[in-house]
Amino acid sequence: MDSLRILLVDDHEPVRRGVRSLLSSHADWLVCGEAVDGIDAIDKAKALRPNVVLMDISMPRMNGLDATQILRRDLPDSKIVIVSQNDPVIACRQASEVDAAAYVAKSSLSDDLVPTIEKVISRDPKNGSHSVGATAAHAVSSWLPSEAEDRLRHMAAIIDSSDDGIVSKSLDGVISSWNKAAERLFGYSAEEAIGRHITLIIPSDRRPEEAMILERLKRGERVEHFETVRVRKDGGMLDVSLTISPIKDSQGRVIGASKIARDITAQKRIEQTLRENEQRLRALTDALEAQVRARTMELERRNREVLHQSQKLRELSHRLIRIQDDERRHIARELHDSAGQILAALGMNLATVVRNAKLNAPELARLVEESEQMVRELSQEIRTTSYLLHPPLLDECGLSESLLWFIRGLKERSGLEVTLAIPDDFGRLTPEMELVIFRIVQECLTNVHRHSGSRVAAIEIERGSGNIILSVQDEGSGIPSEKLLEIESQGGGVGIRGMRERVLQCGGEMALQSGARGTKISVSFPVADLRPVEEVPGAALA
Repeated sequence: MDSLRILLVDDHEPVRRGVRSLLSSHADWLVCGEAVDGIDAIDKAKALRPNVVLMDISMPRMNGLDATQILRRDLPDSKIVIVSQNDPVIACRQASEVDAAAYVAKSSLSDDLVPTIEKVISRDPKNGSHSVGATAAHAVSSWLPSEAEDRLRHMAAIIDSSDDGIVSKSLDGVISSWNKAAERLFGYSAEEAIGRHITLIIPSDRRPEEAMILERLKRGERVEHFETVRVRKDGGMLDVSLTISPIKDSQGRVIGASKIARDITAQKRIEQTLRENEQRLRALTDALEAQVRARTMELERRNREVLHQSQKLRELSHRLIRIQDDERRHIARELHDSAGQILAALGMNLATVVRNAKLNAPELARLVEESEQMVRELSQEIRTTSYLLHPPLLDECGLSESLLWFIRGLKERSGLEVTLAIPDDFGRLTPEMELVIFRIVQECLTNVHRHSGSRVAAIEIERGSGNIILSVQDEGSGIPSEKLLEIESQGGGVGIRGMRERVLQCGGEMALQSGARGTKISVSFPVADLRPVEEVPGAALA
């Protein structure tokens, strides 16, 4: 078969260079061209007729989703794979809506890009020689030995050569097999372990786990990726991930269990490091927020000395909010286009180093693989921070999608359960009003998480008669009466004052109610024309 022809479409040259490096692992794959935006992609695809197009989403002049729709119509034989740094749930759905063949996240290009292309071309009848399923089936059928004894020896060799500890035991918990990796992990030789109870390696405070696992095994259930702690012969504790399967006799009765133990100590250390880094980042963020608030208060004090009329003070406050929003958008874009894209390219470069180092320097390959994983996690952190500064979904998909994204992320970070009630046909508002509503909800939920003690919150947004009505309510301890009086008389702290200013900026009104059953903030915005605003594709952060 002729070389597979691939067209790269991305407005960042380091990403294109990294993708080229990943594709070089296939000698029969040819990058026939590169494009920097949707219009350029359409022109080059029509001229070059590629088999596969790797399409970024966010690009100047025309985004990748619009370009994909045109190419699916004009070049139906070209398979299009969407490659994006957007939120995976949203990007995957968008790829499906434009009939793309597949979707790959930029943060996992080094692992997923080549297999995804192989799967895409395996579904094309004209590329039968690239079928992943056919190749795997042939490999399995050619492996089967002719005699049972050879099979047993082969399986024993696999078990002994495994890096994971593999142990079998009876339903009474007595160890019946113990491979080499188990000896390395737990420090006991096979002679020392076989015949003894599995509690040999279970700490006393973890013994109830074994009873629970045995009950599930007796029901024929499989226990997968169960993270726990086991004890070594020297008394040291070992973090492990267990996969436990029932062993059945010829009549299908459960007679024992096979346990695979994987050492995840390094992973736990990385997770601890990440938690510590997250705590430091939060501390830095809180310090920065405190500085910003302190600076804002100082500016307000000076403004009160200079401006004697309340209207002038309000106009200045509105200007500061717009500057803040513009700066957040600018910082978010810089984080994404600079750090995020470079990290994606760095991840692909590390993948190339791993591929080359595995042949001559396995230890180096392992260290680079760990670095590659940390790059992915850092890329995810940068994307989350960028989105919190200015969510791109607000421009691209509207208020409902952006609020659902924020609620999902807040739940993952804090455990706060939030419900959102908004009509399916709510439509679009002006960009300014959508941003104001998003910021108010963001500030309200942040206050609920930090100050209320409530574990739940409810958001309602609806269209009234000539207005938009927003309410956010929690079930916390409420605001003390003296504090509530201070808020009503002086405007409250920076957060509540900022919300009031945003509401006034749109000509709206805000009310605050608080009691023993929780706190509710209600906002009403006047809207002259309540017809839904047509959705205009925004520049997504790819």
